[in-house]
Amino acid sequence: MSTCSACGAIFECGMTEGRAESPCWCTRLPTLPPEAYVRDASGSGVGCFCPDCLQALINRTRDRSAAGE
Repeated sequence: MSTCSACGAIFECGMTEGRAESPCWCTRLPTLPPEAYVRDASGSGVGCFCPDCLQALINRTRDRSAAGE
């Protein structure tokens, strides 16, 4: 099990669970540029996001892109 970097929810991550037979659910979602991901105070990346938080991040990134930001 994994913990969401954004909200703390516990969820299943196929990548960290080591299941070679099927990719993680997140691989079916649109990819984001690296700068779309939240960074911690040190500037390093964060871990996985739960389905709800990753979808929200995708939506926010898409909305900003459409607005020309």
